[in-house]
Amino acid sequence: MSSNQTTVHCDWQIIEDLGGATEVAKLLGYDKKRGGIQRIHNWRVRGIPSAVKVAHPGLFMKEVVSSLDASDDAQPPVGRIEVDS
Repeated sequence: MSSNQTTVHCDWQIIEDLGGATEVAKLLGYDKKRGGIQRIHNWRVRGIPSAVKVAHPGLFMKEVVSSLDASDDAQPPVGRIEVDS
């Protein structure tokens, strides 16, 4: 690989699935006049920063959010609870 080529980070697919760099910049409230779209494009190689993922789990960590939602489906214990009087 030459020094002019860069490897695309696996996070880039998440950005594409959300509608691309411009849409993600809008979703995050980044100002395009202040480099917001370029900031997202930089993540193509660097990956989405962990702090951004944690701040917006519904966008960037959907599997984690889904598994947490599923864990809320636990059933209450069956049977009677003995209470000392």
